[in-house]
Amino acid sequence: MKLRIAILGTRGIPNHYGGFEHISEYVSAGLVKRGHSVSVYNSHNHPYKEDTWNGVDIVHCYDPEYLIGTAGQFVYDLTALWMPAAKSLMWYC
Repeated sequence: MKLRIAILGTRGIPNHYGGFEHISEYVSAGLVKRGHSVSVYNSHNHPYKEDTWNGVDIVHCYDPEYLIGTAGQFVYDLTALWMPAAKSLMWYC
């Protein structure tokens, strides 16, 4: 059975930061190789600007951390949570 999987809460792939991004990169690529559809939600500030990476769909989310500091991560996380929920609702309509 092919699954549609979203990885949220990461600064983005390919990895430019550290731990969680490294795992997200590794796991997402592995899941794609197994035939699943994977989307990773990247910060719009991430240096990788393409829409796919090794078969993984990249969704660029607004991240205001550079403008307002740590509180911006909260906004980014909410945006990353809201976007797939909205897509899911639209998919079922």
